Amino acid sequence: MASERNYTFDINAVLAVGAVAQTAAGFAQAGGADGLWDLGGNQGVTITLPSIADSTTLTPQQARIDAVVVIDLTGGTFSGSTLYRLCLLGCNDPAFGSNVQLLNEMVLGNSSVLDWSNGITTPAPNTIGGSTYEMLFTNEQNGIKYQYVKLYVAGTITSITFKARGAVLPRE
Repeated sequence: MASERNYTFDINAVLAVGAVAQTAAGFAQAGGADGLWDLGGNQGVTITLPSIADSTTLTPQQARIDAVVVIDLTGGTFSGSTLYRLCLLGCNDPAFGSNVQLLNEMVLGNSSVLDWSNGITTPAPNTIGGSTYEMLFTNEQNGIKYQYVKLYVAGTITSITFKARGAVLPRE
């Protein structure tokens, strides 16, 4: 079933292109590399201002962003002990070398291995168009705003194929 909401497509917000199945833990791939969404803002950068300015430095920070990652699931194995954890991670280092923050997580798999009781097994994707999931998040956690976002796949992975893209939610 298609989503009732449409999001503007932005090539710079693609986190996974779904060209090949993901069969091991790791970052989702887009264009042969880790899918990376730069939300902007120069987090943690200090700019030295000219001596005629009122202050000597400026630390530009982005505003809080409320956004969604749209996941188009096109294939996968959802039986047995298979469990996929789609972890949306934020960081102020584009290499994700340190201080990585979990912004949200979606768990897909067989009901017998889910952390909660009475769960439903993730259904096989629709043969036409796949299945669409939405993961809401904000780039601000514990007073820190994160500039970069990546999608990491963890769990007892067999095979999963998906496309993922981000979109900023409109302000009200």
